[in-house]
Amino acid sequence: MLLLAVKTLHITTLVIWCAGMLALPLMLAADHQGQSQEKYTRLRLTLQATYIWVITPAAVIAVFAGTALIFLAEVYVPWMFAKLVAVGFLVGLHGLTGHAIIDIGENPERARLQLAVPRFVAALGLMAVILVLVLGKPVIPLDLVPDWLMTPRDIHLPFDEVPI
Repeated sequence: MLLLAVKTLHITTLVIWCAGMLALPLMLAADHQGQSQEKYTRLRLTLQATYIWVITPAAVIAVFAGTALIFLAEVYVPWMFAKLVAVGFLVGLHGLTGHAIIDIGENPERARLQLAVPRFVAALGLMAVILVLVLGKPVIPLDLVPDWLMTPRDIHLPFDEVPI
């Protein structure tokens, strides 16, 4: 039951996060040259509020729920680690999108398409990669994994307790 609840939370917040990662660049790309300052300010504040109060919390919850799912479902396979790399890139893209939102407030003359199109295409591509990995669960041979990831480091925790 816990697994189902966490998975539902994960999928729900992923839908919100991914929709935002596609919608925000489209809103950035719109041509606002003929708008009044009041309408432009309203758009900019809407972008910022959506990013800060909707998309970012959804991203954080999705990542935490996804991390919990790894441990609850005990999914320790190479495709999962490849998915985590793709999610890491999506998180980085999330940060770049936030930077673009701030940038249009500071530089209103900046070309919107220059900021938006690469972000939209990258987000769509990363989402496709993540979906292929999760739904396909491809068998990734361990010989593709670098040796340094497969070798124990002999680094011990700074305490003697063993977690229960």
